[in-house]
Amino acid sequence: MVIITGAPEAQFKAQGRIFGKLKEENFFNPKEEVKLEAHIKVPSSAAGRVIGKGGKTVNELQNLTSAEVIVPRDQTPDENEEVVVKIIGHFFASQTAQRKIREIVQQVKQQEQKHPQGTPASQRSK
Repeated sequence: MVIITGAPEAQFKAQGRIFGKLKEENFFNPKEEVKLEAHIKVPSSAAGRVIGKGGKTVNELQNLTSAEVIVPRDQTPDENEEVVVKIIGHFFASQTAQRKIREIVQQVKQQEQKHPQGTPASQRSK
């Protein structure tokens, strides 16, 4: 297992280099599809948005990227109130899914900044 941390673009480059090295060193049969497993931490407040109503968003994400996206429903958030989303797929599928999930998280964070918890709806700016 390799743990990569850092900015999203730095992670993308590092994952790409590792993926390329594995192929270059013939760790896999040339005809075999190499699948990567990536874990991305998201705020627990965004997990529901990643899943979507009735699983709609996660299903659309899987159809769009061809990656398997697993958001455990019963996961206890860590000390930073984050949960782990697991992504399994070939390199570009994994990268696309990670980017889409980051977009969803960014939308949730922006909404939370506009409408902080505990502010009555009648007092929220519109």
